[in-house]
Amino acid sequence: MKPLVAAYTHCPLCGSPDYAHTPSSTGGNRQCRACGHRDFNNPVTAVAALILDPQQRLLLIRRAKDPARGLLALPGGFVDAGESLEQAVHREIAEEIGLALTDLRYLSSHPNPYTYAGLTRPVCDVFFQARATSFDVVLQRSEVTDWQLRRLAELDPTELAFDSMRHAVATLSARLGVIWRARKNI
Repeated sequence: MKPLVAAYTHCPLCGSPDYAHTPSSTGGNRQCRACGHRDFNNPVTAVAALILDPQQRLLLIRRAKDPARGLLALPGGFVDAGESLEQAVHREIAEEIGLALTDLRYLSSHPNPYTYAGLTRPVCDVFFQARATSFDVVLQRSEVTDWQLRRLAELDPTELAFDSMRHAVATLSARLGVIWRARKNI
């Protein structure tokens, strides 16, 4: 897939077509030869919550859209301009599954190359461990087709949509002292 920064053809500041791309393993950057503007291909930020019920089961959703349509995921989404990470995770969980979070704690972060419409964008996924005030789930059907609760030890890592989520589940498993089969592979 093509990195998003490689798809740009003109400088966003001056409009010059002399917008040179310097490829790299992380997608590269662009520099305008006319005005000097540089785009560093910095990641955007997304958040997700690892929500545990009283029996220590993890709440998972099934994705309704690509990328990774049909696979299991942690509920969450992209941070909007002007939001903190905490505000974004509360908003995303309320929007996707209709739940309110409590006991929100930072868990980990991990890079995630996110491919959409043929372009790959660098994303930094930020994960929080949380509890929910209830499990009266209301799905946003345009984003989520189903939900389930799973014990960490029973979760097959290949069912998860993204590597970053496998890392987050491995981190939570280690924190809780649960042996998870993906831990040795991450």
